[in-house]
Amino acid sequence: MRLSIAAALVATSALLACARSQQEVAVATATPVAAPAGAAPAAPTPRRQPVSPMKLDTVRKEAIATLMATLKGRENEPAGAVFKNVKLHKAMPVKEFLTMMDEQYGRGLSFACTNCHMDNGDYASDERKNKVIARQMERMQRDIDSKYIEKVKELDDPRPKTTCVMCHRGTPHMPNTMDVPTAPVPQRKR
Repeated sequence: MRLSIAAALVATSALLACARSQQEVAVATATPVAAPAGAAPAAPTPRRQPVSPMKLDTVRKEAIATLMATLKGRENEPAGAVFKNVKLHKAMPVKEFLTMMDEQYGRGLSFACTNCHMDNGDYASDERKNKVIARQMERMQRDIDSKYIEKVKELDDPRPKTTCVMCHRGTPHMPNTMDVPTAPVPQRKR
């Protein structure tokens, strides 16, 4: 069964590589900065625009749907039994695991699957530093939850949990400033 999973991962990586290649087109077609003597100055090269969060969301959803189709009947098995090299969520059912990857990591960081996983569908590889960092950040989140958040008894939420989006707010690098509100900040109903 791992062979069919590998085939599905290769297929999904093609989808993700497509989004990635579109993002890198501006870099591949860049013109030289210095023009030859006597030549008219070249028009400035447009800055590389990040892929929109909606496009990334669509790409991730398609990749997960493709992968889930290959795992039909195994959706409730533990992720550690279905996938290789799962270190932190081994007991989580596959469907929950993939949903978490999409919603928590993907959407929380504006990432495609290939930001942490290899383009060739080798999702078990630890070659990309973002995957290593993500695991370290997950451990940090667990530490914050158990050592600090659980001890704040005054919180309204009975089961508070830190997530990627709490700091990253949908960006790969944590912002260190806040936008100035253009309207009154909505107050939470108590």
